[in-house]
Amino acid sequence: MDRFGKVALNILNWSSYMAMYHIVTALRSVPFADSLCMEPATNFDELRQRTAKLMQLEELREFRNQA
Repeated sequence: MDRFGKVALNILNWSSYMAMYHIVTALRSVPFADSLCMEPATNFDELRQRTAKLMQLEELREFRNQA
């Protein structure tokens, strides 16, 4: 994400729509990317919230697998 932010600053006519599109296409987590395609985030705050929930879910799954 840091690299993405740095590159985004160098692009002319940058829009939040363009940023959301490129973030979604670069995601590795297929179920999360699918959910964003079916129900797109309206802004970056919503995207951050949804990402945080996914991270918590993945951490919980990993903890359960280790236990």
